[in-house]
Amino acid sequence: MTEESIPSDSVVIIDSSVLFAMGGPSNEKYQAFERHVQRQNLTVYVPQQVAAELGESPDAYAYQRDRLKAAQDAGWLHPGEIDFTLATVSDVVDKTRRRMLALSADDVTEDDIEKTDTILAGVAYQYVVRKETHVTLLVSDTIAERAIEDALSAVGVGDRTTVVEGRTLLRSLMD
Repeated sequence: MTEESIPSDSVVIIDSSVLFAMGGPSNEKYQAFERHVQRQNLTVYVPQQVAAELGESPDAYAYQRDRLKAAQDAGWLHPGEIDFTLATVSDVVDKTRRRMLALSADDVTEDDIEKTDTILAGVAYQYVVRKETHVTLLVSDTIAERAIEDALSAVGVGDRTTVVEGRTLLRSLMD
């Protein structure tokens, strides 16, 4: 998928692997993504759990915090929180975890499944039902991509969500 996969004026939820891949504000991929976000009028969210993976905790590396802060200061990255008070959010997270386990076959145990990947699906669901908008998820894990798509389709919002391989998107923005 390419940048055309993300409708203008939509919400984007970004995973840590994609944020790592784009680098910091001086990196060309970061700059290309920032231009794309501004040109398409996208609203980008990084869930708390993803930010924690990047070092948002007080004792983490300053570089990661600075990278998130720079994007927030530029106005294109916003903190996102998952709201488990919406009953179906928990269901989406659980469906994603189970689907990832099934797709992984014997490769991983349930304890090995990345919790943030399952959270991404729950956050996407809540934005779709609350804002009735299109939501794109940027991930860089094939199993997570498929599991998220399947879980969101199972709860009836697959037509308003798109899962994009984030590193592929960054490469296409560079062309």
